Amino acid sequence: MALSTETIIAQVIVDGILNGCLYAIIAIGLAMIWGVVEIINFAHGEFLMIAAFLSYLLYIYLGLDPILSIPLAFITTFALGYLVQKTIINRILNAPFLSQIFATFALVLIIRNGFFVSFGPDIRVITTWYSEAVIDIYGVRISLVKLLIALMAVAFTLILQLFLTKTYLGTAIRAIAQDRVAAQLMGVDIEKVYAIAFGLGAGLAGIGGAMLASFYYIFPEMGIPFTLIAFISVVLGGFGNILGPAIGAVIVGLTQGLGAIILTPSMKDIVVYLVFLALLLVKPTGIFSR
Repeated sequence: MALSTETIIAQVIVDGILNGCLYAIIAIGLAMIWGVVEIINFAHGEFLMIAAFLSYLLYIYLGLDPILSIPLAFITTFALGYLVQKTIINRILNAPFLSQIFATFALVLIIRNGFFVSFGPDIRVITTWYSEAVIDIYGVRISLVKLLIALMAVAFTLILQLFLTKTYLGTAIRAIAQDRVAAQLMGVDIEKVYAIAFGLGAGLAGIGGAMLASFYYIFPEMGIPFTLIAFISVVLGGFGNILGPAIGAVIVGLTQGLGAIILTPSMKDIVVYLVFLALLLVKPTGIFSR
């Protein structure tokens, strides 16, 4: 039976919002590193990939559901991010911009090729009882796993917002993002906060990776498209808060849905890139930046 125009539009909106919620948790992590440490972390997607592989291994060898592996994925990627900040990023903070780019890009190659050597290029998939489950509401089909992920992404975002606004450490992170020198003069330990901010950013990517493991393909290069989406979401939404990148991510999700209808599903990202390019020309600081 052919779907009505209203049902198709509702389906696009629902899918776009659900996908956008997942993109949001990844984009917020990138925005935190970018906004606080002032480093463009090209290895963001690799932390996501590490978490996805961790969830896969926990599922295969221990039978642990990928959703339940999220806390361990966050802790692991947080620790890795903290370590990377302490051992690599701290040493290049005052280096030329190109050196910083090359350093994080080298990290991408090291991690990705390390996983290629260790696990090979094969694509892995986790199949759970809810992987293919859908909820039908008046003809609009809602993926159960994406609905669960969207709800968790919203919950994690609210927890992060509370952390940033209600704790001393969160306040220190926001202070450094606004004015590094003033925060240092007020006694904030810059290096410690940088390491925690980088760890949190990597940890959020890890949460995204564990979420993706429940329905997406797992392979060493899986982080590439999500890094790109995170960059576009952050630029769309702007810096300085977590709401901007989150809204930018939902815009990306909705634009992908429209692109799938206007063009074809395989070319849906072209519309996203066109919107991204148009925004760069009109308002390069992002929609919600001053």
